[in-house]
Amino acid sequence: MSTAQTHFSFADGAGALPSLRAFTFAPTRLALARMLVVFSFIWPFFNYQLVDPSSLTEINFLPVILAAVLVPEITLREKWSLVLTLPVFAVALIWANPTAWLRLAVGIIPLHFVLNLTRHLKEHGRELIPSDLAYRALIVFVVFCMMQTVQFNVFPVIPEWLTAALMQVVPRYSAIPYDDTGIRGVQGWASEPSSAALVCVAFSLVAIRQRPQRRWRVLALFALFVLLNKSIYALVLLILLALGCLFASRKKLLPLLALIPMSLAVSVYIARSGRLAQLHNNLLVSGVNSEFNKELMRFAQMFYPLQGFPRIYSPPNLYGSLVMEPMGLLPLLTGYGSVPGLVWLIYILWRNFPPRRVLLRPLALVAGLVLLMMTTPDLIPSVVALTVFLVPRTKQAASAEYPEGDESGAAFSSTGGAH
Repeated sequence: MSTAQTHFSFADGAGALPSLRAFTFAPTRLALARMLVVFSFIWPFFNYQLVDPSSLTEINFLPVILAAVLVPEITLREKWSLVLTLPVFAVALIWANPTAWLRLAVGIIPLHFVLNLTRHLKEHGRELIPSDLAYRALIVFVVFCMMQTVQFNVFPVIPEWLTAALMQVVPRYSAIPYDDTGIRGVQGWASEPSSAALVCVAFSLVAIRQRPQRRWRVLALFALFVLLNKSIYALVLLILLALGCLFASRKKLLPLLALIPMSLAVSVYIARSGRLAQLHNNLLVSGVNSEFNKELMRFAQMFYPLQGFPRIYSPPNLYGSLVMEPMGLLPLLTGYGSVPGLVWLIYILWRNFPPRRVLLRPLALVAGLVLLMMTTPDLIPSVVALTVFLVPRTKQAASAEYPEGDESGAAFSSTGGAH
């Protein structure tokens, strides 16, 4: 009896070890990985020169790469996505420039991992971004932009030690208006005004996705941010976000009626915008040739790789020093990965974007357009904004989120959600 009891206890203890790891170490790794992604979402810009003084690049993705290493069981769960990346990297290594494969890696790995992590968390009834965090981050970001505006134009309100710290931590952070005339506005804690617009729209999209009934408050906050930010990117993103909010409504006539005052407001803003006037003057002087007009650099980064598809993209130099690397996930994959790159992207969208189960589809399309065309593929806020729309909830979770009689739930049903 004693031997039997000893054997039973030993076997039971041996079997308990994996369970013990499952209840301790695995949840700890998962929580840490999630925390790293959330940190990259809230604070995406970090001055890598503090680690490597010789580096001249902004590296926004390192915490997410570390998170992917911490939870390999989640990183490797979608095997077909990984298999389809092999020909993409092979094409880049054989025919593209020496750094193309690395750029592809920092565009592919964060999206692949964040999609897997989001799916894993939702399967267990949890969200990647904690509730209300994006909304509060948006409020803080806009308030800080207001403080910067007062700092630049009225009197100092930001402590010098905070400005000095941000200049060290955030790449290209400026203690004065971003250019000498001050017409480009403020940058929050981003690296430049256009980057601030991309971060702010990511906060807005996630905040609306978490609580669709507050989308008009979020839109108002983003409109205030545009008045402070003054970048062309912010204006374009405001138009996209407004259209997404309007067409996500169950009242189909509302978008058409709202287009009239919205068009008038945008026209007045364009007429009074010093930033757009500067762009117009530069176009008159330099023309529309993007090799001579730096203002069109972003358009060249978006469309040059697509123009040469399926040939491998060879980035030109602007002014002999600025290399026109692809802007957006789609130009990156088609430019350096050619047909295999496009196949990988189509698979990812097909695998994770079931149209009849996506909530607030117009806003999901806005999130997709931002990541696919308008920002660097490793900007984690844009990656997160797309993934929270792509990975659907279960029907039970969707029913709980949209109780009967809620306008947003009705909008969800009317735009092709799960039934």
